[in-house]
Amino acid sequence: MSERMNMAAWSGVLGTWVSIAAAGGGGYMGLQTYNDEVAKMEDARVVQTFALFDMFSSEERLLARQRILDAANGGTELVGHDLWLTLDFFDAVEICVKRGLCDQDLAVRLFQPYAVPIWNGLNAQIVGGRTESDPNMGAGLEWMAGLPTPASVSEVESLQE
Repeated sequence: MSERMNMAAWSGVLGTWVSIAAAGGGGYMGLQTYNDEVAKMEDARVVQTFALFDMFSSEERLLARQRILDAANGGTELVGHDLWLTLDFFDAVEICVKRGLCDQDLAVRLFQPYAVPIWNGLNAQIVGGRTESDPNMGAGLEWMAGLPTPASVSEVESLQE
């Protein structure tokens, strides 16, 4: 009888250790799966941000952007269609980033160099154009222009050294 109780005790101890090992292995596998999913989500955000950049670089938007930058620098008269096209684009970028569909750091690097001069040159007209039915006109452009400027390449390289 004593031998049976001894076997039962060892069986219980062995069962406990097997359970602990299985839980640890399962936890590790779960963590790996989670890390893989996070990496895929990050890749998807980068891909989506580059898709917006492709849209931003379309012929129609390039021409509109040039006319808007000329107007922002005081060189030409503002064309409404170009302004709406530009403002709608930056609204889309803001929504994409805030919903976690686009990568903010990449979006800042790609779009902020355009947003800042446009906002600085046309902010009074954009804010003045806000109405009760469109109280957020130009909010995406304002948001992008107001984000912290990324570090320069030379600053990043010196930090890495």
